[in-house]
Amino acid sequence: MKPTLIGSGLLTVAACLCLKMPVLAATAADSELDFEVAVNATAEIAQAPENTYNAWGNECSNLVDQQRFSEAIAACDRAITLKPDYSLALTHRCMALLELDRYQDAVDSCRRALTGDGNWGDRTEASGWLKFGGSLIRFAAEKPNPNQAVPLLQQALLAFDKSLEIEPANPNTRQLRNELERLIQDLT
Repeated sequence: MKPTLIGSGLLTVAACLCLKMPVLAATAADSELDFEVAVNATAEIAQAPENTYNAWGNECSNLVDQQRFSEAIAACDRAITLKPDYSLALTHRCMALLELDRYQDAVDSCRRALTGDGNWGDRTEASGWLKFGGSLIRFAAEKPNPNQAVPLLQQALLAFDKSLEIEPANPNTRQLRNELERLIQDLT
């Protein structure tokens, strides 16, 4: 019996692995620091004569971290208005859209990030490919049948391959890629 895509635990796990980057346990001091960073970013935006794209990108990142996804999208959109090819803001926008179950928009935002300016903050383009693959998996999971989902999953597999080309030593990406490949084989 072929597995069904809807309700597949692997899809959920896969999306979480590639979209939810490891987060360190927060202490009270960390929470205060995060709040201070968010306040400073907002102050930077208010003081910047031209409302720099970096300040809006920082605000977007802070709002995603605070799980204020609609506001994060608005901040990302402002950054992207100022710099349309800003990869990091487009990636944060992708993450916020996924949290609001706007999968097609998330895929589009991640795709734009990969063709953007290459500014990934403290990460590499590998994280962009990983998030793109994860967004494709989430988009595929909402498809009613495997015939519609498999092409999206195959694109996700290619995205994971690109991520591994850049960071070949990432065991989580390799494991995720192999599990996704097995799922595609089971569905076809």
